[in-house]
Amino acid sequence: MAAAVGRILPISLGRRIICDVLHFGMKVPRVTVQREMNLSRLAAAREYAQPRPSWCSIFTKAYAKVVAHRPDLRRALLTFPWERLVEYDAVSADVAVELRLGLENTVFFAQLKRPDAAALVDIDEHLSACKEKPIERMRRLRRALMLARFPRCVRRLVWWALLNVSAYKRSRYFSTFGVTSVAGRGGDLVSPLAPCITILHYGNVDPKGKVTVRLTFDHRAMDGTAPARALKEMEHVLNTDIQEEVDSMRRLRLFQGVLQARQAV
Repeated sequence: MAAAVGRILPISLGRRIICDVLHFGMKVPRVTVQREMNLSRLAAAREYAQPRPSWCSIFTKAYAKVVAHRPDLRRALLTFPWERLVEYDAVSADVAVELRLGLENTVFFAQLKRPDAAALVDIDEHLSACKEKPIERMRRLRRALMLARFPRCVRRLVWWALLNVSAYKRSRYFSTFGVTSVAGRGGDLVSPLAPCITILHYGNVDPKGKVTVRLTFDHRAMDGTAPARALKEMEHVLNTDIQEEVDSMRRLRLFQGVLQARQAV
């Protein structure tokens, strides 16, 4: 009599989506560049900001500002019926968030339109709403769950067509860049998988404000000098534009504190 080896469990719809993302992510020839950034002033200002913006919103907006001024970071490769590049007009981001679907946690991508022009607090509020009410907030999640019910051969054909055939369809269903990180859980992603033009991922910000920021990019669409320059420009944006916005949130907290003290007198 054979010994029991465990239980056979069905693949959930959320896990099917992840499997499809990884399948097409593995087909992209990926290369990663990284940069050690000094964000000591920004980290200090963030501690006193009200409300305190997440590092996810800070890094997403900073990189989005760079992408908005760099057309070479908005170009994706289409392969059918001939190879060509499509250049996105507007900036959008797919941010990985952990959702509760049924009885398990799964990861999905919440879309941010024009994060370069959005306030940090608005980005955080949108991501929080997507985590709390994903089905109501994300139409693309409902579509992905519906597609996940089909057999694997059908799903993979649809994914392939959306990624490779139509420039319009690609720009509609896939954003300009992706963002993912497990820094909040004390970890660091070295080489994430997703069929994105570029993927922004970062580690923990240490007490001195030092952090490692990485860009994983599609080498078919660009060479390594483009993302290397993008990281340098991103650090400048973080220490100027984003610094100014976080400083304004810090001043708001100080003003509210003074106002409350006056009202208490």
